[in-house]
Amino acid sequence: RKPSNCNGSQFDDRKVYPDLRSDLKRSWPDVEGGNDTKFWEGEWNKHGKCSEQTLNQFQYFERSHDMWMSYNITEVLKNASIVPNAKQRWKYSDIVSPIKGATGRTPLLRCKRDPATNTE
Repeated sequence: RKPSNCNGSQFDDRKVYPDLRSDLKRSWPDVEGGNDTKFWEGEWNKHGKCSEQTLNQFQYFERSHDMWMSYNITEVLKNASIVPNAKQRWKYSDIVSPIKGATGRTPLLRCKRDPATNTE
């Protein structure tokens, strides 16, 4: 994603106040490594610093949470009959299409394989 790797203030964990931290744990968790704070630090240092002329660190994360709240992607997918199912598989475009329709933006998605399954 762009912009990235701009000059600016380094991430300050003290600025992720308890209410915001609680919100971000729901809206922007580290689903891969489980270390939310380290994940947020990486996002701020790579992308957030680029917004620093208009958004400080607190505002950057607050805005990201507000964006998450403004679109219920789970509901968008559910309305397109895309719901978790152990036997059903979808093409990337099947998932992108309803999200793009609801938000007007093309999402960038990454798939994470279930280690319990041995299928490709």
